[in-house]
Amino acid sequence: MNPVSKQEILAVLENSKLELSKIQFYDEAIVQIQEFCSILDKWNEKINLISEKNQHSILERHIFDSLQYLRWLDSSQKVLDIGSGAGFPGIPVKIICPNLNLTLLESQRKRCNFLREVVRALKLKGLEVVEGRSDDFSLQKSFSEQFDRVLFRGFSSFSACLATGLPFLKEGGRIILKKNPEEMSDFDPESLPNARIIESKEVQGLRGKSSLMVVIEKCST
Repeated sequence: MNPVSKQEILAVLENSKLELSKIQFYDEAIVQIQEFCSILDKWNEKINLISEKNQHSILERHIFDSLQYLRWLDSSQKVLDIGSGAGFPGIPVKIICPNLNLTLLESQRKRCNFLREVVRALKLKGLEVVEGRSDDFSLQKSFSEQFDRVLFRGFSSFSACLATGLPFLKEGGRIILKKNPEEMSDFDPESLPNARIIESKEVQGLRGKSSLMVVIEKCST
């Protein structure tokens, strides 16, 4: 095991590609990211949460990419991360924006157990881990039209993300997702008249790979 250092974490957080210059990074957040990398590395040996097998790859790919979402989030919002898996993008976002009201929705029990261990170990407040399929929750009163933002990373096709996420959003709420540019081709704007793309921004990973961050607003039907 080769742990990431605080200096390496700070260098990632201060990378200009993230455009986070207005955020002050406290030592507590850096320690939490360091511990998150360590916990994920250990659990990954048992239940194969992600393909990367070292903490540096976790930091440079998954955490860096997750922090791209911060441009469109603030602590006043109620946020749902659907298909959170190994905690991306939700856990890194919560670490940097600790007052965010965040729910992680994940269908696999082992992954939920991992997420709950992270929440406990990092002492993250205002974060709930919910086990189950999105279809089972979208019509429940406590979930339907209750969220300001819905996050997706590596979930499914663009159209499937919209169909899955929109029922959870308040009117005017927004889906934020990260996709390869070619994946946009499957989206027909006429197929979902109660949604509109309000921003599509090309971003770069730490090693230069381009992706699209897409923001979709829920409109009145």
